[in-house]
Amino acid sequence: MWQLVKNAKIYTPEPVDDTDVLIVGGKIAALGKGLSLPSYAEGSVVDVQGAVLTPSFMDAHVHICGGGGEAGPASRTSEIQLSHLTRAGTTTVVGCLGTDSVSRSMAELLIKARALETEGLTTYIYSGGYQVPPKTLFPTLRQDLALIDKVIGAGEIAISDHRSAQPQIAELEHLCAEARVGGMLGGKAGIVHLHLGEGKHGLEPVRTILNQTEIPITQFMPTHINRTYPLLEEGVEFLTAGGHIDLTAGCDDFPRDLQVPAVLKLLYDRQVLNDRVTVTSDGNGSMPQYNEAGQLVGMGVGDVSVLWRDVRESIISYGLPLEVGLRTITANVARVLSLQRTGMIRKGYEANLAVLDEDYQVHHVWAKGKLMVRAKEALVRGTYEQPPMPPGSAVTG
Repeated sequence: MWQLVKNAKIYTPEPVDDTDVLIVGGKIAALGKGLSLPSYAEGSVVDVQGAVLTPSFMDAHVHICGGGGEAGPASRTSEIQLSHLTRAGTTTVVGCLGTDSVSRSMAELLIKARALETEGLTTYIYSGGYQVPPKTLFPTLRQDLALIDKVIGAGEIAISDHRSAQPQIAELEHLCAEARVGGMLGGKAGIVHLHLGEGKHGLEPVRTILNQTEIPITQFMPTHINRTYPLLEEGVEFLTAGGHIDLTAGCDDFPRDLQVPAVLKLLYDRQVLNDRVTVTSDGNGSMPQYNEAGQLVGMGVGDVSVLWRDVRESIISYGLPLEVGLRTITANVARVLSLQRTGMIRKGYEANLAVLDEDYQVHHVWAKGKLMVRAKEALVRGTYEQPPMPPGSAVTG
């Protein structure tokens, strides 16, 4: 079916003069002004009446099959549901394991990614988890990257964290080499997605690898860079040297100037907010809080909606240009992860789109040309995700 989105203020994420987008077969077939459906085509027209139309969001760090476990079996989080992502404006997601690779498995992660893809999203995964050597599906990380379509890198590999496997440099070097060559063989980024804790070593292990090997700085995607002030400054140096950095949204317990909105403004003011900066939600994972002795003192669950919430806040409250904020969760993600024909509104690209209302809240969402959310309500739900049953309804089974 053909679809035409008309009278939009389009950000590709860059602002353009075009106002209409034609969708055919799940792809963007044309951009322009005054477009109309041909007489022979069956389709629909959505007039957004001047609202902002952007690429829908790409979240490169989500615990899609659940996370947690740091406080025992009862602290494991559940699988994510389709509409939790789509109502947040996210239609492309990269799934990962975290601390728990005992009760969670790579097979479970892959199957959940395939399930979400069947339900309408675009999905990828990292091989591994906190530990080194990483958990993989095939005997080696190189094989996972070369042979499994969904695997685009290794992650989230923990360093400088008391929950990590305390990997030796030689182990990390081998992992990075496997990711690089496996990525080359599979035609993928082979990114090494690093979880950074509050440990005193920070990015030092990465700097050591860069000094001792020929692995390029762009092989790494360190996340949680806004966790501490020293780590943030290390991250800025890493970015300036040509590396990628990833900021974690939803860290409401952090000092305000370490939260994503303020950090994006800081990077923008320093003129280093470039196409190697991304923002992720760490969604659906546990959000443990530890005291100075490393003792667990609280738990929460990450919400994927914080991705746009925090980027939106940087635009509304900190004056970041809309296109600059959008890049960190659209085009930049596609670039860093080497994902083709996505992350932008261009002819021939996937029709992954979001309409924002006058307050920049997510209003409509398309995934691969299918309208998933209309007027903030999910039109498509996951296989076992149903609306609340009316009182008195019978439950069978």
